[in-house]
Amino acid sequence: MVKAILSQIDNIKKPVAKFISTLCLQWWSISGKYNFTNMSRYMSYSEQAMRNAYKRGFEFSAFNWELIKDHCSDELILAFDPSYIFKSGKHTEGLDYFWSGQDQRTKKGLEFGCLAVVDVKNETAFHLNGIQTPDKHARKKAKQNLIDHYVDFILSSLPASGSLSTYLTVDGYFMKKEFINPLLAAGMQVITKMRSDANLKYLYKGAQRTGKGRKRKHGQKVNLKDIDRKQWETVYENKKQLCLTAELYCVALKTNVRIVYLYHKKHQSYEVFLSTDIELSGAKIEKYYRLRYQIEFLFRDAKQHSGLEDCQARDNKK
Repeated sequence: MVKAILSQIDNIKKPVAKFISTLCLQWWSISGKYNFTNMSRYMSYSEQAMRNAYKRGFEFSAFNWELIKDHCSDELILAFDPSYIFKSGKHTEGLDYFWSGQDQRTKKGLEFGCLAVVDVKNETAFHLNGIQTPDKHARKKAKQNLIDHYVDFILSSLPASGSLSTYLTVDGYFMKKEFINPLLAAGMQVITKMRSDANLKYLYKGAQRTGKGRKRKHGQKVNLKDIDRKQWETVYENKKQLCLTAELYCVALKTNVRIVYLYHKKHQSYEVFLSTDIELSGAKIEKYYRLRYQIEFLFRDAKQHSGLEDCQARDNKK
């Protein structure tokens, strides 16, 4: 399968194709840490040969692109999320303080940003492209903050990923106009989660005043703790949950959006999901956001079984 995919990639040299096919086959035989010294004990390449090969690099996004096209269904969405990587030492490229979701605080280490493709019908995720987050000094030199870096990475991946899907799902951290508006301008639609005190307004559907002046567009502010059921459409209701949807005005984004309001009856709590595509159904918005979590299994497998946290190389490309 690996050789078949490599044969479809243009301008790939034979030594590179041989190394990648050997790497994919022998990677799972390694016992212990995934560093060059230990890998040379189990693989058919010497330590120096692997160091040289890693320095040359490889376009993994093109490889993943071919894999996804051949093995996924026709209903796909994109998901993006950064993941904290523990790293001791002082001289590793990109070393800085990043947010650790597991510990709920910032910690010293590295950060890996992953753009994944989620197969909706099979409910599983495939890694498409990844990038290491630069440290604050590198971001300052490039005149970027974290959000700018994430946006640039996603937009640079769009020539491939955009043809797979126009929907991008992200968690509530990315509910920011600085993140969403550039993606909208690039033709993407974003699905995310809003805060429980989100600033939303109903669309005004009453009679307009005659005469000069702009017509009234927005009604009263939405009280999410006590919503007006008359202005919402029911998606479904059972013993545990009540799901409603409506087209509302988002003050933060200054545009109309599709909102899904999910009320949990047992705990008397609620969740608010947003889609910039107002034509997307409420049921799909909830389903797409739930499937975003499949990206977490990619992080788990990469860290527990594939040596994502084991690399000891200092070079950024390696």
